[in-house]
Amino acid sequence: MSRARVLALEVDKVTMQAAVERCLAFVDGDGPHLVVTPNAEIAYAALQDPELAETLNGADLVVPDGIGVVIASRILGDPVPEKVGGVDLATNLIAALSEQGRGRIFLLGTRPEVVAEAARRLAERYPGITVAGYRDGYFTPEEEPEVVAAIRAAQADVLFVGMGSPKQEKWLRSHLHELNVKIGMGVGGTLDVWAGAARRAPDWMLRANLEWLYRIVKFGRYSRSLPPLVRFMLAVAASRVRGR
Repeated sequence: MSRARVLALEVDKVTMQAAVERCLAFVDGDGPHLVVTPNAEIAYAALQDPELAETLNGADLVVPDGIGVVIASRILGDPVPEKVGGVDLATNLIAALSEQGRGRIFLLGTRPEVVAEAARRLAERYPGITVAGYRDGYFTPEEEPEVVAAIRAAQADVLFVGMGSPKQEKWLRSHLHELNVKIGMGVGGTLDVWAGAARRAPDWMLRANLEWLYRIVKFGRYSRSLPPLVRFMLAVAASRVRGR
């Protein structure tokens, strides 16, 4: 499968349907596989962090989680087909597994009460899958072997890790071969969405690819999100001028 180059990031040229089908193939095959969902902020961070860039580009599937990455790929003349949001990819994968009456998942990340509620809701909404286990993301380095052992013992097909980027991607890269899973996927705040602890943008904003704006306004992330987004687009423009 071909990839588009967006600054330091390599992004698979997949649609949502193709991404889900590829994940299903990962579940059917031998593991483990790393799936990452970088948005524009993460793409810009990869430009500054060679270790993160290596981790993302070394993944088995890299999807453009954000319209900024899609627009950047078009500006740079190597477009990806569409936005493939991380929360949507993860949810669609669970739905597909549930429809087939199979699939064991493990949730890792966020606060204890939130991940527990996410597990409860997923089990209720998707009875065809098995929630093999869950664990909050607030563990110490000393507790890490215990966390790894719990995931390994659960024999999950898919591990969803919501610990924020770049922590979740680097953690998965370090431990994926110990975890006895077919897929390890970094999903950011998806666990909070599944638990009902975080709201997504209204449908009209999702359709208009304005979820990034909703997050900035809703959560007051002006100082955190806007500078990286602006720097990302400036870096893309500069790359385009240089002929990249």
